[in-house]
Amino acid sequence: MDDYLQIASPEVYFLADSHFCNQQLHGEAERRKLFVDFLEGLADNSALFLLGDIFDFYFEYASVVPKRFFEIFRSLSECGVRGVEMHFLGGNHDYWVGDFLQNQIGIRVHSDDFLVQSQGRKIRCTHGDLLIPDDRGYRTLRAVLRNPLLIELAKILHPDLLTAIASGVSKGSKKRKRRAQEEMANHLADIAKENFFKWDNDVFVMGHVHYPLHRNQDGRDFVIIGDWIDNFSYARLHEGKLSLERFKS
Repeated sequence: MDDYLQIASPEVYFLADSHFCNQQLHGEAERRKLFVDFLEGLADNSALFLLGDIFDFYFEYASVVPKRFFEIFRSLSECGVRGVEMHFLGGNHDYWVGDFLQNQIGIRVHSDDFLVQSQGRKIRCTHGDLLIPDDRGYRTLRAVLRNPLLIELAKILHPDLLTAIASGVSKGSKKRKRRAQEEMANHLADIAKENFFKWDNDVFVMGHVHYPLHRNQDGRDFVIIGDWIDNFSYARLHEGKLSLERFKS
């Protein structure tokens, strides 16, 4: 059986899919402010799990990190100083992290899905991009983009050029209708019992699908976090109970 990460915090939060890109874009400055407000409201002894696509594109060079995320880095760093335990799992938009998040901000970075044990619950955490059925094209692309050799070659490009290329690809990949997201969320919930509780876990938390959903069946909780674009949703574990909530400043 896979090892479980032990979390003793009385408040555990899960958040994904904020897709921060550029605060000059319409509405993003307001979204960032809400995100910072959310972080500032976390208790010092809480734990925060960021489950992918926090950044619409993040690629870390040996000596360069994107300055456009400065206030987000600063707020996360302040959380770490206060004692908030933080974990990060890259999604399909921000997998390419180096050691900056861990060494400079204090966020533990996970390279793959992981298991958490907290408040008597056993939780499987994933971004969820591999759970979409019949998406062989994306699986192939994902394998290519995560190839270590390609990542090293990408570092030859100027950061601004690589970001421009990635932004163009990102715009093409996000043309998804809300109805399709809702249908996918419900489909995954329907197949959760048979597919997503194979690790002795009784909680499964994922992002990627931008439609918040929480379904409890036979004492097991299946949670799709939603997003920080339209829903401002997050999952919370308190006294062993999972809830899906929306942030209001």
